[in-house]
Amino acid sequence: MILTLISWNVNGLRTMYDRKYFLPVFRHNPEIVCVQETKAPAEKIPEKVRTLHGYHTYFSVVSPGSTAGVGLFTRQQPLSVGFGLGDSESDNKGRVLVADYGRFILLNIYFPLGIKPMGNLGNKLKFYDVFLRYVRSLCEQGRAVVICGDFNVAHTDKDLYNPPKKPTQQVGISPDERKKIDKLISLGFTDTFRMFHADSGHYTRWPFQNNSRKRNFGWRLDYFFVNEPIRPYVINATILPEYSGSDHCPVMLELNLPEMEIPLQVRKVSSG
Repeated sequence: MILTLISWNVNGLRTMYDRKYFLPVFRHNPEIVCVQETKAPAEKIPEKVRTLHGYHTYFSVVSPGSTAGVGLFTRQQPLSVGFGLGDSESDNKGRVLVADYGRFILLNIYFPLGIKPMGNLGNKLKFYDVFLRYVRSLCEQGRAVVICGDFNVAHTDKDLYNPPKKPTQQVGISPDERKKIDKLISLGFTDTFRMFHADSGHYTRWPFQNNSRKRNFGWRLDYFFVNEPIRPYVINATILPEYSGSDHCPVMLELNLPEMEIPLQVRKVSSG
């Protein structure tokens, strides 16, 4: 059973729909589409999007004026859908959607940017710590996990155009931020795109200024991570730069899961 999953920071879901940029991505016949930075509560999202034929839809609560918001379009109705990581300080920001499909748990996350006025690097690192504790707990429960979204970190120098020659505290590529991705990998997670593409020059976000997208002056900030039980079933992971409208483009993951509803189990993670 082949499942196609798409993740996209749409930078304003209403605008993307109104300008006819959003719906074409469904030509891939995805089972699941995760969106970030919707910038709108559910009641402000166009009805044709909220009731998209063939899909169940879920959207996080978004405060007035917020640039956050995540959403889920899914053909199969999950067993449960929640919003947040169990942390009172971060769960009211509309950044997290957790869907339990039984065989695996899907986390759709819009990580903080880490610069003012919407926040700072310290708050971003704290959010990552909460996220990593939550993911560890899922692994300790033996759950199979898929994580997608806008991580707002270029993990390695291969993930950005013209990387600095020395370590820098620039937000998005600072050592402290990159170590959080390293920690995720140490928990048994794999950056699925790197399973198929080892070279540089592949990006998912380009500034609107200076014709950056056409010149490919970008950063790779959007990912699909999977843990060990699902990794053997990953058959493709790619970037879809042909879709425009946002400063980000979609990323896509394809899984070929066994037809039988067998449980996907993960090893226990170490306590280090």
